Amino acid sequence: MYAFSILALLYPHLDYKNNNFHKDHLHPENKYNTLNDGDKQKYGWTTYNSILNLQMLDANENMSKQDFDLLNWVEIQTKNQDRLVFLNNHLIPNHNLKIEDFGSFIEARKSILAPILKAILS
Repeated sequence: MYAFSILALLYPHLDYKNNNFHKDHLHPENKYNTLNDGDKQKYGWTTYNSILNLQMLDANENMSKQDFDLLNWVEIQTKNQDRLVFLNNHLIPNHNLKIEDFGSFIEARKSILAPILKAILS
C-alpha cells in the first residue's frame, strides 16, 4: 500500500514526473512458489511483496529485466560494469542472490534500507 512512497524516497534519481519508472520485484513475483516452506512460513507473501523485495527501476531497465531471477539479472547487468557499484545503486545486498537463500537476503536488505530510511526521515 505504501510501497510507492517509500520506494520513491529510496530511489530519488528516477523520472517520476514523466512516469518513466516501474515498481519491480527483486526476486520475481513468479518465483514466490519456489520458496522453501520455512521461508514461506516466516516471510510469506506480505514480505515478498514489500519494499524488502521491491525496487524502482527506470522503465527501460525494467523491460530488460523482465522475469529474470535476481542472480541472473545481476550477472547480466554487471558483465561490463562493476558489480558492487551496481548493487549499491540498486540497494541490493552483496549477498547470495539465489531464491533458495531468500530469508538471508531479506535480512541483508533490511540492513541496507533501515539506515537509509532513518537518515531520510530524521
